[in-house]
Amino acid sequence: MACKVLEVKSLSKKFSGKYAIRNLSFEVNEGEIYCLVGPNGAGKTTTLRTIMGLLSPTTGYVKIMGHDVHKEREKAMQYVTFVPDNPVLYSELTVKEVIYLFASLRNIDRNVLEDRMYELLEKFDLGEYINMRIKDISRGTLQKLAIVLSFLPDPKLIVMDEPFMALDVKTQRTLREEIKKRARMGTSFVISSHVLPWVEEIAHRVCVIYKGEKVAEGTIPEVKKMLGASTLEDALLNVLTGA
Repeated sequence: MACKVLEVKSLSKKFSGKYAIRNLSFEVNEGEIYCLVGPNGAGKTTTLRTIMGLLSPTTGYVKIMGHDVHKEREKAMQYVTFVPDNPVLYSELTVKEVIYLFASLRNIDRNVLEDRMYELLEKFDLGEYINMRIKDISRGTLQKLAIVLSFLPDPKLIVMDEPFMALDVKTQRTLREEIKKRARMGTSFVISSHVLPWVEEIAHRVCVIYKGEKVAEGTIPEVKKMLGASTLEDALLNVLTGA
């Protein structure tokens, strides 16, 4: 029986009396790549931020490895890392200092850290930036650093909000291959992305969200069939146009 890493149950979130997400439920198993797709304003980022405990749900709950994110936050957060859509890190610190600060907060053993850090820095072409301050690196380099930080603790679950944005083509491919490799080793992913060709390639299952509600869920072929389309892009267009 597959290990349930993430459980989202009847999740709703209101802002000023209006639902951003409504009655959303899904589960993610060990080693599964689960992607959220939908138009801007569909509720994807709100969903991810609620999963991470950055927003409190109006109703429903989120559990990571059986721990309620909002009632047992410290326990739940041991198993997860997050790549936000707009990473913000300490601007005066260097790349290396940020990595060591993050590692200390996540209790990563120093010897383990050294091996993982340099492997990831090389893989994502960050070695030359190791002594540069955060305020002096580009948006794309900052994105790569946020991705490296998410991999460092070797978590059970990695949540990513638009991780392919701001990345060059080479790094997009590196990230895609790293996600698939880590999934094969048992890491679970929840990824929101507008880069639909990548979603079609890496996702085990997708959840289509529109106006805060789930309108379809399943494997790529299942979702295409549900929404009467030959591609995921056409499936989303059918949702938008009410076809």
